[in-house]
Amino acid sequence: MNEARHRLRQLAGFALLLALAAPASAQLPPRLTAGSVADQLDAARQRLAGQPAAAATAQQLQALAQNLRVALANQLAQPLTALDDRARGLVLRAHAAAQLAADFADSTGGCREGEAASMAKALALSVRQLAQAPAEGKPMQATIDRVETADHAALFALRTKDKPVALALVGSELHDLQCPDPQLSATDANGTTLSVQPRITNVLPTRIEFEWPGTAALAAGSYVLHARPQHKAFLVGCSAQPEASVAVQVVPAPKFTVGYALDAVCGRAAPRTVPLGKGTLPPLDGYGATVTQAIDTSACADPVAYRISATITYADGASAKAGPFEQSADANATVGLPGGLSLSWDPAVRQLFVRSGAPMCKGVR
Repeated sequence: MNEARHRLRQLAGFALLLALAAPASAQLPPRLTAGSVADQLDAARQRLAGQPAAAATAQQLQALAQNLRVALANQLAQPLTALDDRARGLVLRAHAAAQLAADFADSTGGCREGEAASMAKALALSVRQLAQAPAEGKPMQATIDRVETADHAALFALRTKDKPVALALVGSELHDLQCPDPQLSATDANGTTLSVQPRITNVLPTRIEFEWPGTAALAAGSYVLHARPQHKAFLVGCSAQPEASVAVQVVPAPKFTVGYALDAVCGRAAPRTVPLGKGTLPPLDGYGATVTQAIDTSACADPVAYRISATITYADGASAKAGPFEQSADANATVGLPGGLSLSWDPAVRQLFVRSGAPMCKGVR
């Protein structure tokens, strides 16, 4: 019995080694086909409908689906392992485009218009690069399906930071375990190499984890991450394979400036509006910050209610208005402002509070 158990353990270990040593192409999802990917593109395109910033990308997805159905008309139901390298690369790149678009649709909830527009620029550039990538007959067809944060959320736009940012590229055929780590580099949208480059911290066939330092020095705009894996062939050794790339939009660090106007409704018999204060609060740098403003209410001795209006200006120059909000003079109240801010007026202590809460837009970090 002990000898049998020992042999079973040996067989299990051998099977694991074979799985680890197998080329990336042997580990592809077995049910991924050209037909199923074309359907994924259709579904992703429908999810982008109604989002003006992503209209061009929706058209690109439609063109990719049509191209798949025409180019592989007789192979739509065949698994990837039955396709040649060029056809397999076509399917994988189309699959990556569909995944990126689906993540975008999942990540725009709670985003301001400017945030969604920045995310859409990154998506459009990524999908365009996938569509324009040349077909190459190489054993590995690396693709990047998403840029991921440390908490496994999809990322499209990155706020500049002084500290290194931990991110990951998730996709297919990103690394051959028999070869050195893939080359990872960052460029601007024109292909110019950045002075500070990302550093790989861990790598798997479907995942490259890295740190990206120095993002505080980057100007707002589009940047591209490039991953070029190597593949080991018999008697040849490891050789460079076609690169995979994905775009990220860099946006300014969060900063909020809030202008306010506070009026009192005075007198019960003959109500009249009395201005109590108007101005701009000190800027809030980042999330989790609070600013306060003392208000002199002596101009209204018998308040019935208070009215508050606010104007919020964001780091990207966009602005939004909120209010007027009205509350009873006997109670304090807190109202939400666009962008994840909250405004509170406490008549008991005659203080106006504004707080920047947690980020609302999931695709911007």
